[in-house]
Amino acid sequence: MDPNAVLNRVMRLARLDTSVFDEVRDDEKELVPAIVVMAVSALIAGIGAWLWLVFDKPEGAKVDFGKVLINILVMGTVFTVVLWAVWAAVTYVVLVQFYKEQADLQMLLRTMGYAAFPLSLSLLALVPALGFGFAVAGLVLWFVMSTYAVQSTTQASSDRVVMSNAIGFVVFAVVMALIARSTGMTSGLFISERHAQEEGQYYEADIPDSLKGLENLFK
Repeated sequence: MDPNAVLNRVMRLARLDTSVFDEVRDDEKELVPAIVVMAVSALIAGIGAWLWLVFDKPEGAKVDFGKVLINILVMGTVFTVVLWAVWAAVTYVVLVQFYKEQADLQMLLRTMGYAAFPLSLSLLALVPALGFGFAVAGLVLWFVMSTYAVQSTTQASSDRVVMSNAIGFVVFAVVMALIARSTGMTSGLFISERHAQEEGQYYEADIPDSLKGLENLFK
């Protein structure tokens, strides 16, 4: 894998050069780079979630970085990548089984992996008052780029491509939200859900050093 070539493709996609999808679609060597782009984008979204917790924390609390590391940066990234693969698989099944169109799962994974780069916008969740908007924009742009990615792999009509991709995306979003609410292990936009914050137990009381010894006496 050539990191410079991968970065160059991502930068071209950021300039809306969707011909990148045509390049990676038929290149079997691009599967691993595509997964790397997906994973790095998910990790950046996790960092954005961490920063959002830091800047949005309740008064008198601090963020437990140990839990952030495990639940968001590690498990959140893993769940995001796995559910992205499920998203691609659902899109494939809808195209092939329901619409009876020709499609190739590995082609979908290669193109949709590169299409995940807008998820990195979640890093801007730290911007006061605009963080949630950036996180939402990242998800919307991810869906839009994924639609172009899917279209590059099939001769299906655009309405069928949009519908197939939308069904896959809904599965991704619903399962991700359920995991967030039940375990707190999530990333990006999904950390804004209060149940996710409570389940993850990301906040702890910010006790001054002068009072920590006194607190231990009552434990």
